[in-house]
Amino acid sequence: MKKLSLTIAFCLAVSSPVFAAQSSYTKLNFSTDCVFAVPESEEEAGMGATGICEIDNRPTIYYESGDLRESLGFGAAKPFETFSAWNSVNNVVEWRADDNGVIYAAIIRYFIDNPNPDTGMLDKASRGQVLVVNKVAQFADDSSCVVGMVDPRANINGNQMARDLADRDIDLFNCAEDMPMYFGVQGQYAADFSKSFGE
Repeated sequence: MKKLSLTIAFCLAVSSPVFAAQSSYTKLNFSTDCVFAVPESEEEAGMGATGICEIDNRPTIYYESGDLRESLGFGAAKPFETFSAWNSVNNVVEWRADDNGVIYAAIIRYFIDNPNPDTGMLDKASRGQVLVVNKVAQFADDSSCVVGMVDPRANINGNQMARDLADRDIDLFNCAEDMPMYFGVQGQYAADFSKSFGE
């Protein structure tokens, strides 16, 4: 059953941004654009990976994986945050910038691995997709985090919804206090998001 997730309350009161937001795209090659930490043992290698990626003079991307799940930070490293279900990221990043060319958001598609309820196996029909809107850190001590999500399988024009979410909510979202939520309908194949807050 599809459920309509509540959008962050303050978002509803915010008008459209006055600047002319624009998108650009880069394709991330994890083999050539990223430098990964060398694991000290086979056991450590099996636990996941961490890497730093540089591409086309865009904000640095901080990659982390663990337990068949992935997490990305943009412009700054961040605590591991991802979906409850197994997942992987796409290699295309959509960057949102203001009319001065300052990049403030990164949108990337996650693929959610859901087992087929009839077979218990992973298959294409049960695979979810989620557009994840990330806040891009602007300076060394700034924060990067997930601001919100859009399920493109459950919402018409999900890409534009993700852009609208980025343009409207980035400056209002507090990475240390706010929990990202789905914008629009969260369909049955879109997993819940998991985030831990430090004390």
